[in-house]
Amino acid sequence: MKISKSLITIVFVLILGGLLLQQLISTYQELERKKIQNKLEKTHSDAMIRAKAGIDVYATLVSSLKSHIKNTPIFPTEIELQNYLNDLLGEIKFNDSIVVSYIDPTHVFKYVVAPNAIDAPGLKGVSLIGLLDKERIEALDELMTTDDIRIFTPINLREGWVGFPFNFTVHDKQNNVLGYMAPVINAKYLLDYFYEGDDNEEFAHKFIVKDTVDLTREVVYNKTTIYNKTTDPEYYKNFKISEADFIYSNINVFGLNLKIGSAYKQKPEISNTIAYLAYLWYFIISLSIIIIFYLFLKNKRLNRDLNLANTQINSKNAELEKSLFKIQTLIKEIHHRVKNNMQMISGILSLQQDESTDEAVKSALEQSKSRIHSMALVHEKLYGSVSLKDIKTKEYTEQLLDFVEEIIGVKDLNLKKTIKIDDDLIFDGDTTSNLGLILNELVANSYKHAFKMDKVNTLEISIFKDKDHFILVYSDNGSGLPENYNFKESESLGIQLILILADQLNGEMNYSNDDKSTFKIHFKPIEISFSE
Repeated sequence: MKISKSLITIVFVLILGGLLLQQLISTYQELERKKIQNKLEKTHSDAMIRAKAGIDVYATLVSSLKSHIKNTPIFPTEIELQNYLNDLLGEIKFNDSIVVSYIDPTHVFKYVVAPNAIDAPGLKGVSLIGLLDKERIEALDELMTTDDIRIFTPINLREGWVGFPFNFTVHDKQNNVLGYMAPVINAKYLLDYFYEGDDNEEFAHKFIVKDTVDLTREVVYNKTTIYNKTTDPEYYKNFKISEADFIYSNINVFGLNLKIGSAYKQKPEISNTIAYLAYLWYFIISLSIIIIFYLFLKNKRLNRDLNLANTQINSKNAELEKSLFKIQTLIKEIHHRVKNNMQMISGILSLQQDESTDEAVKSALEQSKSRIHSMALVHEKLYGSVSLKDIKTKEYTEQLLDFVEEIIGVKDLNLKKTIKIDDDLIFDGDTTSNLGLILNELVANSYKHAFKMDKVNTLEISIFKDKDHFILVYSDNGSGLPENYNFKESESLGIQLILILADQLNGEMNYSNDDKSTFKIHFKPIEISFSE
C-alpha cells in the first residue's frame, strides 16, 4: 500500500504537536509546583522575620534584668525585683508568663519571683542538684565563670507552661559571684509569631531543639514531667506531613540552636484538569484532521474513479451513439422504403381503378388507397421524427384530413372543420396508425353519407386524456346511422375495421345521434410515449 507524502507529513506534524503540548503542560505544571513552593518559602521567611522580633523582646527583658541587678547599689530583694519586673513588663507591653529565680553558687533557690506571685511553686531552699542532670549542673558552674547570657533547652514548668530558661551570673559590688539569675520566659510568646498571618491555617511549623527535642507552644517533649494538660492543636504531628515536605531554617537564641521547619498541612495538588482538557482538545483536533484527511483522500479517490468511469461512459456513449446513428439510419431507411412500397401499392391500385369500369370496384379501390395512405403517412411521420418512434397527433390528423379531402372530397363543398387536439400530444406509431385508419373510415363515411352541397357541413375531431385513458370524439352534422343500429352484426367493412382497431387499442366505441352523429372511442396507447 502506497503511503502518500501528505499522510507522512500530517502524522509527523501531529507527533511534533503532541510533544510540544507535552512540553507546555510539563512547563505549566513545573511553574505551578514552583508557585506552591514559593508560597511556602515566603510564609516560612515571613515567620522567621517576625520571630526575630520576639527574640528581640526576650533580649530586652533579660538584658534589662541583668543591667538593673548590676547597677543596683544593693542586690535586690524579691519584692524589689518583683516591682521592677512589673514596671519593665508594662513598658515593653509583655503579657506572657515569666518567672525569675535567684540561685546561689551551690545551686539552691534563694527566691522565685513572678509578676503576681512570689515563690508560687515553693522552690525556695530547694537544690537544683537533685532536679537537673550532672551535665546541666556542670554547664551552670561554667556559666558562673563568665559574664555571658546563656539559654538552656526549654523546660516544662510546674506552673503549667513551657519556658526558655535564660541564665546569667550576678556579682556584688566587690565582684564576688553571688550565684546566677534564671529568668524563664514563656516559649509561646516566641512561637506565636509563626502562627500570625493570613495563611496561618494552611501551614504547620516544627520546632526542634538539639535536633531531636520537639518544642510546641504548650509542651516540650524532652522526656521530662509534663505539667500542662493542654496540647498545641497546631503540633505538626497532628497532621500527616512527610519529612520531605518541610523546609528548615535555624535561629540562634543566645547560644541555643533552634531548628524551625515549615510545611503545608495538606500539600496542594497540581490540578490535572488543564492537562486533561489540553490532551482532549488535541485528540479531538488530531482526530478531526485525520478524518478530514481521510475524507479528502476518499473524495479524491472517488473523483478519480468517477473521472475514470465518466471516461469509460463517454467512450461507451460514443460507441452507442455511433450504433444508434446506424440503427436510426436503418430505421429511417425502413420507414422510407415502407412508405415508398405503400405508395407503389397505391399507384398500382390507381392503375387498376383507371382500368376498371365497375363503380363498386373503383369505390373499393379508392377506399383501399385511402387506407394505405393513412398508414404510409404514419411511416412518413416516423421517418421525419427525431425519436423515430413518436408522432405528433394533431399534425398527423390535419394532413390525413387534407389527403382524404383531396382524394374523395367534393369541390365547392361548404365544410367547417374543427380539430381539438393538443399540439404536444404524441402517440407511438402503432397507436397512430390505428387512429389514422379509424379516422380515415369515419371521414370517408362523412363525405359519402353526411355532407351535402346545399348546407353548411361540420366535422369535429377531438382527442383528450381522461384519467388513465384517452377519448377520441368524432362528429358531423349528417343524418347519422339508424336508431338501434347493430354495430357488431354490421356487414360494413368500415364499421368492422373500426371495431377491430378500437379493440387493438384496448378500447371501446360508443355512438350517439342526438344533435350530431357522434362516435366516441375510449382507448389506451399501445406503447407509452416518453412524453407521458
